[in-house]
Amino acid sequence: MSRLLTVILVASVAVVACSSKKSAEAVDASTVGGGVVPADLRDVEREGEGLVTTTFGDAPSRTPDWGRAASVLNLLKQVWGRAKAASPGLPAGSAKAVDDAIATLDQAIPAKDQQKASYAANAVGLACPELFDYFHTDAPAGVLRMDAMFRQIGLDGHYKNFADAKKDLDSLKSDWASTKAPVGARVPTCHRVGGTATVGTDIETSLANLDAALATGNAATIEQESDNGALEIDTLERLFDCPPDNVAPTHGLGAKCARDTDCDKGQACDLANAGGKCAPDATNKIGTPCTTTVDCGGDARAACNNASGDGFPGGYCFMEPCDDVQVCPAGATCVAPGSEVPGCFKTCAKDSDCRVGEGYICQLFVTKAPTGFGPSDRACGFPCKRDVDCQKPLTCDVVSGQCKP
Repeated sequence: MSRLLTVILVASVAVVACSSKKSAEAVDASTVGGGVVPADLRDVEREGEGLVTTTFGDAPSRTPDWGRAASVLNLLKQVWGRAKAASPGLPAGSAKAVDDAIATLDQAIPAKDQQKASYAANAVGLACPELFDYFHTDAPAGVLRMDAMFRQIGLDGHYKNFADAKKDLDSLKSDWASTKAPVGARVPTCHRVGGTATVGTDIETSLANLDAALATGNAATIEQESDNGALEIDTLERLFDCPPDNVAPTHGLGAKCARDTDCDKGQACDLANAGGKCAPDATNKIGTPCTTTVDCGGDARAACNNASGDGFPGGYCFMEPCDDVQVCPAGATCVAPGSEVPGCFKTCAKDSDCRVGEGYICQLFVTKAPTGFGPSDRACGFPCKRDVDCQKPLTCDVVSGQCKP
């Protein structure tokens, strides 16, 4: 996952939320399995990562945004309260860790205590693997732990807690050792995810660089490899969401259809997608305003890019991941803003199809796998300000804010 701070402009670790975003109804059982993490609990992980971003700040300045952090904390309390009420059997130790983190954040954010706040924020992410594993997710627990632990080692490096950073690195090495084999088995089966061919080597390079940086007390390199590692784990999370190559679904999501009755419950036949594919039904309203994921329909891939945590004015319902099998609802298209993971955004033909008053325009995207899958190459997003805001080979027309061929 990888978290979007804006659709185009700012990216951080948390766009990719936790890897289990699928259900038996949403994904053909012959392709991708695994349990379903409830929407509110997925948002707990998203808001925890958002709090790391807003309290720790972006490199190199590491400037907190305390106003946004307070808003994200309120959202975290909301979704965590609902998650606990809906699932009273959650692992007690991890549930207490989230409770304790929120209590610390309640004090640290008003006091503008950056170190205490950023550590407490990441404690939420560190608790997520066990909480998610309660629902028997598809990805190995080691992948989920590495996501939070790469952030943790960046915090420990920044604050020169090198003894703790060494423990973080030992944990990363252990989880990578247990995860390497299943990753190696998955990589040859999935062309839909970019970066998989080198992800194993990339992770091992990051771990080696962290080893060397710890030996010399090089905090800057530790922070850099923390960021690199987080992107590498985004690739792993997508890899474990990826339907195998050359396995066309015979029913359910992504299967060929001629009418709604050809599709599973909660799906509809989208005749505008490759002549007819089973897609999430119209209850999933991509591009509509939202505060939390429960506002965005019942699909297990649904997510809310909210205003306070993600920088989307009014919030923006979307879905991730998406590809040629895990297709988008009718009226949405699978595109990747900037250098981000492909997600479902609202299809458009002109700016007025989007929420222009809130800053959204009808933007052009690349729909060539693995950076996008369509069916449309235009979706409601934000204006670009520089070429890097567009997917190559598109470039930015800074006057219009449009990505151009």
